[in-house]
Amino acid sequence: MLLLRGEQIASEEQAELIKQSGFRHERTTRLASVFEGISHQSASLAAIEKDFVEHRDRATLIPRIKVLARDLVDVADNDPDAAFANIHLEFVRSYTVVHSFMAALVSSRLALARGLDRAQRITLVSAALTHDIGFLARRKGFDASGDLSAEQRANIKCHTGDGVQVLQDLGVDDRLWLDAVRDHHEYLDGSGYAGKKEGELSLAARILALADSYSAMLRPRPYRERVVARTALETLYVDELARYDGSLLEILIWDFGFYPPGSLLRLANREIAVAIRNSPGILDSPRVASLTDPHGRPLVRPFARDTRNPAFAIVDTLDPAMAARSAKQIGECWSLDFTAPSARK
Repeated sequence: MLLLRGEQIASEEQAELIKQSGFRHERTTRLASVFEGISHQSASLAAIEKDFVEHRDRATLIPRIKVLARDLVDVADNDPDAAFANIHLEFVRSYTVVHSFMAALVSSRLALARGLDRAQRITLVSAALTHDIGFLARRKGFDASGDLSAEQRANIKCHTGDGVQVLQDLGVDDRLWLDAVRDHHEYLDGSGYAGKKEGELSLAARILALADSYSAMLRPRPYRERVVARTALETLYVDELARYDGSLLEILIWDFGFYPPGSLLRLANREIAVAIRNSPGILDSPRVASLTDPHGRPLVRPFARDTRNPAFAIVDTLDPAMAARSAKQIGECWSLDFTAPSARK
């Protein structure tokens, strides 16, 4: 995970140990193209969702999900931060598409850190991409503003079982996939939909439960406002620690930090910047790229900034939707040189 985040190998002995252990991934995709590639993949999920809702090509839905999950894992592994930032800054697709895609990316990263093999990760990502499929058939009226009615809340509680039934009807028989979908609203303390407790929940279900909750907090809905990432992590750790696997929550906190990739930030010099990568071992000083000058005017090209420098310290978290005006520059940010003098001055 540290190598994927840009951490350096300190010695030949470390490099040799990594090679012998098999932790080596040949990069075949340009870093900038990872950001672009996630856009194409989220479009694919939107098309799959549309076909499902409109009862078209259902025989092909699961094969398409499997291909998408495989491609998502491959592209995201090239640069997990660029992949997450893209979907964090996505405000064109529907909530269900963005939420499912974000949950899939988070699940993939947690699963990698917990040692799941590639095949298991692809299956878990498939589960994340389809974890709300039972909700899609019942979603009419959920886009309206205002609080949920009792009937709507009851429908939401049915979506896990409905989802398993839909997936089985579509030909899914993989237990990891089905168990994760069925139990993604079950928690270690028994406070979930069916009241299952710690010993009854698989690792895949625990991963998806945490990824689902974290991803849902970061996106606004008509009946619930968006929560900034720092607040989301504090809520999960302070108020809801008993519900989630502590080891997974620790991975989530240290991997994403208080300002995960794609967070839009205001710096001390008044520039608006986007978080590029969490700094290993540091929660609150990510590597960022400035998108505007201090007067809010878009820059021709983004500049790398070091937020540990007081001149570029983070002073506020902004609505990610504000990044739309700098969309052309954002894709370049993951190719910036953070060792350049401009990042420190």
